[in-house]
Amino acid sequence: PRTTATANRAACRTRTEPSTMADPQEEHEDDGEDYEEVTEDEEEYEDDEEEEAEGPPPVVQTPAAAAAAAAAAPMGPKEWVGLQSMPAQTQQSLMETLNSLRAKNQTEMTVVFVGKQGVGKSSTLNSVLNERVAQSAPFQPESLRPLLAARQAAGFTVSFLDTPGLLEGDQVSARGLASVKLAMKDREVHAVVYMDRLDGWRVDNADRAVFKALDENFGRQIWERTVLGFSHGQLSPPNSMKYEEFVAGRAEALRKAIRDTLGDASLELPHAVVENGSRCATNGGGEKVLPDASRTPWVAALVAALAETAKKPNPIAFDPEKNYASGSDPNKKHRLLVLPLLLLQTLLLRPLLVRQIRKDIKSGVGGRV
Repeated sequence: PRTTATANRAACRTRTEPSTMADPQEEHEDDGEDYEEVTEDEEEYEDDEEEEAEGPPPVVQTPAAAAAAAAAAPMGPKEWVGLQSMPAQTQQSLMETLNSLRAKNQTEMTVVFVGKQGVGKSSTLNSVLNERVAQSAPFQPESLRPLLAARQAAGFTVSFLDTPGLLEGDQVSARGLASVKLAMKDREVHAVVYMDRLDGWRVDNADRAVFKALDENFGRQIWERTVLGFSHGQLSPPNSMKYEEFVAGRAEALRKAIRDTLGDASLELPHAVVENGSRCATNGGGEKVLPDASRTPWVAALVAALAETAKKPNPIAFDPEKNYASGSDPNKKHRLLVLPLLLLQTLLLRPLLVRQIRKDIKSGVGGRV
């Protein structure tokens, strides 16, 4: 009995102790879609984890007070706080890039990250924003919801959308494609980053299946606005190959595979290399740089490549009701030729064949059964 009473008191304390939960981070817009919440626990761009401190009990609000608090909450994207803590030269380069878009009467740029699992989509988003907004850790299960992070700087809004991986085993993930559709729904997309690893130079059938799936579900325009992003840029090429030569070969191999798979040699597919690890080298100004001869500051280079793509007219306006794969449906291929061929067979080929049969019968050429 004493043991039972002790267990009951412990269970009671467990039920009454308040749980600590971080408030969700406010994002650019609340459109009713099921986006992943970014919490204040993820705001600091640090790798070290701190133990959770037990917080005060939650404050109970009346419905009127909750409505008033919601009305008083600031609307629109958050200020780009991470930009202020970047190296001075990186800040200047990014502002010059954004101002070049403003000169084209653009005040926003929306970018969607797509690709397979584990290629650096979330880590690249974190690095570009200089904020820990997307969960990125080894052996951590991947969320199936897209994550939206919108930031504002000097009146310009940048929105980055992180999406789940597009493979399940060796098959294209239907849930991953659905997540990309959700991310692109009801918004204009100015650029797409197709992420892959710089050190994974093989292109197999699973990659080609992803190329086709994106083309069939979103149309050719998604590839016309794609920048190839290569993670793990801090590597030493094999066989004493020059770094620039290795990067050019890797980018061209992926570019050629996409063009050949889609049968479209006109796709530009520019590329950019990134390095999200702590081992990334820095220059004298503290900028993260690549190990090429030019010591390229990769954050500014990636955003510049995205801006060049964003300057193209007619951004992607994905329509979930549209069938983007209708043009490649084999059941509809050459349907317009069916009627002419039928008329040709009826009016020309059949009379010729009947005339020849009758001629053979009269001349006795035809055999008997």
